[in-house]
Amino acid sequence: MNVNRMRSSASSKLILGVVMAICFVVTSAHAQPRVSQFEGTFVLTNEVQWGNALLRPGTYTLAVRPVDAMVESIDVYNAATGKLEVGEIAAINPNATADNSQLLVTVRGNRRAVYSVQLAGIGEVLHKTRPFGANESAAEEARNVQPIPIESAKR
Repeated sequence: MNVNRMRSSASSKLILGVVMAICFVVTSAHAQPRVSQFEGTFVLTNEVQWGNALLRPGTYTLAVRPVDAMVESIDVYNAATGKLEVGEIAAINPNATADNSQLLVTVRGNRRAVYSVQLAGIGEVLHKTRPFGANESAAEEARNVQPIPIESAKR
């Protein structure tokens, strides 16, 4: 009697495992890949703060993917290593227009920080009012701005 229960239990586990594997394969086959809305590269000649990340001089790739109608996922990778340096979710500004794709970096002394990402044909996908953090005054009147061009990837 115990032998039959053990065989039945083993058979049930095997069948359950096969069914789960089939469900996984079918679900994966129907999953839509996340398509980038924008991909490009930019070169930094100085260290630049982006949120909590400090980007060193070098070449970076930027990928912007839609999350929903008003929110984007922005990922920045080190082009040399492929390492994700920045991953952030940002609201799209539907009223902003951009003729050129560029990072706008504010400069304060020898410190630099990204405060805006503007993409041609899409608009402004990131805007930080306090790019250096909460200690910065909310109404900084005169920004010393450095635009950094983003070269769009050819498709």
